[in-house]
Amino acid sequence: MSAALRWVLFLYNLLFLALAGMCLAAAINRPEPLGYLQAALATPENRLIFGVVALLLLGLTLAVFASMLPKKPGLQQVVIKQSLQGEIAITIPAIKVLIMRAIKPIEGVRDIKPHVSQSVEGLVIKLHMAINPELSVPDLSQQIQSAVKQYLQDIGGLQVAEVRLLVDDFLATGR
Repeated sequence: MSAALRWVLFLYNLLFLALAGMCLAAAINRPEPLGYLQAALATPENRLIFGVVALLLLGLTLAVFASMLPKKPGLQQVVIKQSLQGEIAITIPAIKVLIMRAIKPIEGVRDIKPHVSQSVEGLVIKLHMAINPELSVPDLSQQIQSAVKQYLQDIGGLQVAEVRLLVDDFLATGR
């Protein structure tokens, strides 16, 4: 929760505390709260101030309600081609599936976690993975990078700027 929202909620609590105290005083037949309210609303300037404060509270209330509603995440996509006939796009989750399929035939790779982002030059693929310790990391990395880049270009029509690899772990067993 942001600091601004906390302050708004703090002010709401103070307002409701004052209102509850006034209602309680009126309920036990104390005339002071009603007298204060009548005196405060006696002049047109005070009524204008009350109206402005009420509008601000209404706006803050709507803003708090809107901020607490669950936000639907936007479906990220990459545009492959735009033409007069229309647009062709592919979603990031679909790109991740293609990456997994590109790496599947490569022996010794396990526990792949792909991350996809866009740059001006094309897609930036970051792969976090565990590999078999008996394999050469530079050779396997080169094989994975070329396989992913070629597969995404051939199957998805995607321009890949770079494929970054991070070996998180070495697993004793291969595929």
